[in-house]
Amino acid sequence: MKNFTLILVLFLASIQLTFSQTETCDCKTDLDFIVEKIKAMPSFKTQIKGEKATQFENTYTNLSNQMKQPILIEDCYKMLLQQMVLVNDVHASLSYTKTPINKEDLKDTLKLNDFKASNAFKNHPKTEYNLNDLKAELSKKNDEELEGIYNYGDDLKIGIYQQKESETLVGVVLKSNLKQWDAGQIIVYATHTVGLKYNLFYYNPSTRTPGFVKNISFENGRLWIYKKVSNTNNEELPIKDQSNWEFRQLTPDIQYLYFGNFSSFSKSNRKAFIDFYAKAKKELSATNVIVDLRSNAGGNSKLSDPFLKLLKKKNVYILTNCFTGSNGEQFTLKLKALKNAKHLGQTTRGIIAYGMNYGYNYNTPSGNFNITPTDMNFNKYIAYEGKGVTPEFALDFDKDWLEQTLAIIKNTPK
Repeated sequence: MKNFTLILVLFLASIQLTFSQTETCDCKTDLDFIVEKIKAMPSFKTQIKGEKATQFENTYTNLSNQMKQPILIEDCYKMLLQQMVLVNDVHASLSYTKTPINKEDLKDTLKLNDFKASNAFKNHPKTEYNLNDLKAELSKKNDEELEGIYNYGDDLKIGIYQQKESETLVGVVLKSNLKQWDAGQIIVYATHTVGLKYNLFYYNPSTRTPGFVKNISFENGRLWIYKKVSNTNNEELPIKDQSNWEFRQLTPDIQYLYFGNFSSFSKSNRKAFIDFYAKAKKELSATNVIVDLRSNAGGNSKLSDPFLKLLKKKNVYILTNCFTGSNGEQFTLKLKALKNAKHLGQTTRGIIAYGMNYGYNYNTPSGNFNITPTDMNFNKYIAYEGKGVTPEFALDFDKDWLEQTLAIIKNTPK
């Protein structure tokens, strides 16, 4: 973990771009504020000891020495992230509160033109490469290489390439159907952490707001919201147009449960859980049950764990993808502990060992940033934090996952 953390710190330091804005802030005051919040987190208390504690304090001192004068806001954000990533806690986050251009302004030609005439737009980081040459080079990359050409829906075409003499990969806009982006502008930076995982410093495609997302898998030509143009396979994603709670009879001896999320914040979702649990308790009769947790980002164990008793004596086939996270991952591990359970699909997100009970978040003194610290400790899952839960059976990305699962069930000895 020490090496991964060092790479992240170097990555964030390497992309400080002191020309991207003109407005400054008192970054040291914000640093002291977030350090106070970080030190109260269970993840800090369980992890940051010995050499890690020394590294944390040295980073704080080094950053403080760079903050004796006002710091450009975006540069301050990147410096604060250097302190944040020293704790292996994917739930904990720091967001950027200022929006360069909002969605309403995009509809106003005068405001859009003013934005494009601003220093923030003109001085936004750009690639040093000729775009035609870059396209030609990246088009040679295969689907297994992270470098290549990607789509962001129908709005943007992005080229991702390895920065010279750096651990950082850079994503540059090659073609834009969005008025707030020009070809040549950089939209994302990626750094490898472990296995298939990457951390991304990005600019929101709509508002251009800087952001940071941790623990994103690169697999099947997909890197978060970006998908390789040469790869149209999306079988790892959930079945379209399903509700959060789905019960289906697939064959006389195979039933299917889909859990979209276990959130208890929504009154309607809590009621849906009650109704769904009653239905499952009454109708769950098949020997084999597929439990589909694809893209389940988690929630409250009170909405997941009651199903363990119903599934205890079943042959359970668990489906996960790279967006299965938090309590979705914890539930995956609890299901895997059942006697007759098999885990299929794709390695999960790796955002599992900590969480937010009350969901408190705090604006920093400058008002430029917002920190969401964690207050829940599931440290028994620390081995999966930042890495994810890997299935025993990886499924192909170019074939329907339910059909593959049905074939595995059919070929499983009775």
